[in-house]
Amino acid sequence: MTFRSRPILASLLLLFVPTTFAFVPSVVSTRRLPFQPLHTQIKSTEYDRVQDIRSMSVSEIKKELSTLNVSFMDLFEKEGLVKRLDEARRRPAQPQPDIKIKTTKTPTSGMPSNVLQVPLYFTSLDSDVRIAAVNLKDVGGGITIQPGEQPYPTIQIEVPNPSQPTESFTLTLLLDTACSGFVLRPEVVQRHKLPSYSTPVTMIGAGGVSGKTGLTQLDTFTLGDASFGPLPAAVQDIGALPSKLDGIIGLSFFSQFVGIEMDFCKGVVSFYRDSLPLQDSSRTVLAQADMELVPRLGIYTCQVSLGGRGPVNMLVDTGASSTFLNWKGIEQLGLERTSPALSRIRVDTGAMGSDNMAIELTHRIGVSSTLNLGRSSGYPGLSLQDAARLQIDIGQIPILDSLKDQGVGGILGIDALMRCATVRMTFKGRKSLTLFN
Repeated sequence: MTFRSRPILASLLLLFVPTTFAFVPSVVSTRRLPFQPLHTQIKSTEYDRVQDIRSMSVSEIKKELSTLNVSFMDLFEKEGLVKRLDEARRRPAQPQPDIKIKTTKTPTSGMPSNVLQVPLYFTSLDSDVRIAAVNLKDVGGGITIQPGEQPYPTIQIEVPNPSQPTESFTLTLLLDTACSGFVLRPEVVQRHKLPSYSTPVTMIGAGGVSGKTGLTQLDTFTLGDASFGPLPAAVQDIGALPSKLDGIIGLSFFSQFVGIEMDFCKGVVSFYRDSLPLQDSSRTVLAQADMELVPRLGIYTCQVSLGGRGPVNMLVDTGASSTFLNWKGIEQLGLERTSPALSRIRVDTGAMGSDNMAIELTHRIGVSSTLNLGRSSGYPGLSLQDAARLQIDIGQIPILDSLKDQGVGGILGIDALMRCATVRMTFKGRKSLTLFN
């Protein structure tokens, strides 16, 4: 089976809610996905060089572009991806940014003191990774993760080494707006000898199962040119996520700012301390709506219209690689389970997340007009026409069922959000979600 899933962490003192999805098939599928080397042999002619890239699958091209830190979210046709990769291969290799620890909280890069701007990276799933699927009765030995085409948005922070204060180490973290806290892998905590506390942290996973996990803390860390801390972190195995990720950073950090912007075209994340920039002529608002806080989880929902139907109350989740609906969401769209707009998924498909809980997905709906925000939006919305069509899987997702009293009917994932140029989330004053072209 092909599965994606999501966990939720809750603590007595803190609330951690990582809700990250990955693409995985069951143990019955052990297909090994080929991956084109980053630098194939140079052909004697430009034609042969381009043909070499054309022979790759779309997912292979996107994976290499992600590895090269080249954005492709503005491209929907394979030929455009071929051209982008050809150009990227012919450019001189660029060194990774060297993030240094600084004691000052004032940026030194010439940016206004109101904004902290750092690189945005895209991290793809590994191939041939096996993890346990604890609620699959008929699958022995777990499941095999199958890489999807959608990379995860990530940032890097620099942390002083507790045992060697003059040294530091880098952590690569998933940007997850449906995680109310901060999560680190157990092996990261052990490797860097981070402190361990006995404070109990309860994990409520996608399958509704509770468990215990540990707690640690970063006393200080650096993001770009600014220092922060302390920041508590849940210690959790996030085996379903890319191995390059050391953890997940969420709203406990983001909410220190007035708002954040993720610019997928330029590859930067902007953290605004005091105020947000006014709208300028260089970009247009595609959609905007208020966000509502889910008090017991500390995460946000937003009203989303799909193809002129709805709205559906959906979790805003940059840590979910896909957008999902449950049957409550289908009801909010004004559709029945037997509607011809829904198609039955003919192969075993599901969701798998960092709690390793597999959830069946049974139906699919394609949205080929627009995605808009709010109940009565005056904005044009995000176009989903032609190659930009958005496929949304449907299933009985337990975490959404637990929020039925909040009327939550779906999850707005990064696959939809990255179809626009920039996403802004505002956390102070009027809490809102804005999509720009």
